[in-house]
Amino acid sequence: MGNTRVLVASDLKSYKEAVAAVLRELRPDVEVFEAGAWYLDLEVRRLLPDVVITSHLTELVEDRIPVWVELYPDCEPHAMINVRGRRTTKEDVQLADLLSVIDRVDRAAEAG
Repeated sequence: MGNTRVLVASDLKSYKEAVAAVLRELRPDVEVFEAGAWYLDLEVRRLLPDVVITSHLTELVEDRIPVWVELYPDCEPHAMINVRGRRTTKEDVQLADLLSVIDRVDRAAEAG
């Protein structure tokens, strides 16, 4: 079985790079990819990630990716987290929240 694949896509280059770097450091078994928000759908089709962390959710991500996080939609101070159809809104998202989402994907893959 392959590693969990995470795509981080954001308009803010420094934010995208920082999130990706931390994920690589703290979860070395996870494959982390980066893309500008404009290339999100293209990279989803190409990479087939298990998780998408993005600043702009697209219809393709909603339809094809079972686990995604939309960080700060419309510059609001919250995130929408979807784990296999179960959506929650989380105020004040922390790194630990993102790691928890990724860890749930890893556990599901191990059990599956």
